Amino acid sequence: MKMIYRPTVLTLAGLGTTIAAISGTTGYILGRAASVPGLLPVHFDDQGIADRFVPASYAIILVPVWIQLSLAIVFGAIAGVLLYRTKKTRSAVESESSRQERERMLMTAEAISLLAAIWVTFQGLLAIRLLMMWQLMCCGLGDVYYQSLVVCIVLSAVVGVRAAVYLQYPKPVLRETDAAHWRLQGLYVNRQDPALFVPRRNGAGWTLNFGRPQALVFLGVVLFFSIWAPLAIFRVLLGE
Repeated sequence: MKMIYRPTVLTLAGLGTTIAAISGTTGYILGRAASVPGLLPVHFDDQGIADRFVPASYAIILVPVWIQLSLAIVFGAIAGVLLYRTKKTRSAVESESSRQERERMLMTAEAISLLAAIWVTFQGLLAIRLLMMWQLMCCGLGDVYYQSLVVCIVLSAVVGVRAAVYLQYPKPVLRETDAAHWRLQGLYVNRQDPALFVPRRNGAGWTLNFGRPQALVFLGVVLFFSIWAPLAIFRVLLGE
């Protein structure tokens, strides 16, 4: 029995794009590492003149790759949790509730994969702009960087809206949750329920079933990499 749902074509495309972006960024940076000056500007004044520097090192010049890897791990872990089957299906006929559960997981994983591709690719552009900035010793990241940032935000919004619209139609089959499994009004804990996501107590939207180990992994990975990893990366960048 397979223990993961078969990912969609767009999910695989997002995964391929993410891997290609990380590989391309790493190769680009390493191929131009010799042209990077010994001191790297990390801050500029109002006139665009560098006024703060850190010694060059591979740990510093590969910062975009570290960010890419952090994003890939976070988004990949979330997608993996969504695609993981919490219950083996032995029946040849899939129930309506199971079908909608599967489609909801697939669509959410697809959106996560596309978001990963968008933002990991954006970090590749950041690597190009950083190397140009370090070589010129001026000018900051430039308008192209900020224009690309806006484009990525718009693309992310499109992906999010597309997923949200799909998840609203068809309406998920209503399923009852036992009041005895609700904690603090809003936390659902039921180890016997195979579903990772269940309807909220008021029926509006979905919440995690904290009785499933995957829910704890989901939260742990997100919190660890969204809070600790960015702080560590920027401390390295600033030489602190």
